[in-house]
Amino acid sequence: MLGKLLKHEFKHSARYVTAIYACTAAVLLVMLFALLVKITWLSVAASMILYFAGILVVVMTLVSVIKNFYDTLYTNQGYLSFTLPVKCSSLLVSKVIVSFIWIILSFAALALIYFVIFLNARAQTDGKMGDIVEMLRESGILDMLPSGAMIAKFIVLVVVLALLTILTFVGFVYFSVTLANTRPLQKHPKIFGFLIFFGSYAVSNSIGAKLTYSLPLSFSVTNEGLKLAFSSMENSGSVFSFGIGGTVFMALVALAMLFATGWIMEHKVNIK
Repeated sequence: MLGKLLKHEFKHSARYVTAIYACTAAVLLVMLFALLVKITWLSVAASMILYFAGILVVVMTLVSVIKNFYDTLYTNQGYLSFTLPVKCSSLLVSKVIVSFIWIILSFAALALIYFVIFLNARAQTDGKMGDIVEMLRESGILDMLPSGAMIAKFIVLVVVLALLTILTFVGFVYFSVTLANTRPLQKHPKIFGFLIFFGSYAVSNSIGAKLTYSLPLSFSVTNEGLKLAFSSMENSGSVFSFGIGGTVFMALVALAMLFATGWIMEHKVNIK
């Protein structure tokens, strides 16, 4: 049943993001055409549009995640969703998985767009990029850069932290929207949803910020590479150190909120 829910959720949610992806792809094709026929002004214009389109892809995806969750559960469509012969937890899990995938795809699209912009800028500079790299090599700056292995570890760390951040966003949003649609708050669900989200996020983030510096969990950059240290940022003994306690705390709070969301959907939610 979960597979069927995922299939339906993908099909339904796709309509919210398809348009922006199609427009971005069209601009990307214009840039490639401009590079092929060597029309500089068109290539530059397409780069500028793509720069903002990349940001718009992420923003529109985040908005669509919220809108799809609200529309399919707490509007007229909610009657159909809650009468399906499945548990509310299954509905929630399917929406969380699909939201995760869409958000990841949006950031992947953003990275691809900016990579294409970089390649376009490199093509416009002709051979000047090689001169810049050679100048940096002679100055010794390139020798100060981390090794490929360290960069790979750092990328893995960034990906993990990004996934935790996505979980935080989804958990806080779903909890806020669901709580705002219980009987005491449903007269103004959008206002209460907004207040619950920013209120809970502000409090949790304030605690998380303190834990980032004080919790004995951090990553340090040393001569031996990137290492997980069970010490606080302040006591890591490394100049390049950053704590992850706050991020982990926020993700755990979001996970607890998702469990609470499932319980509210099962027992307290009131469909208008």
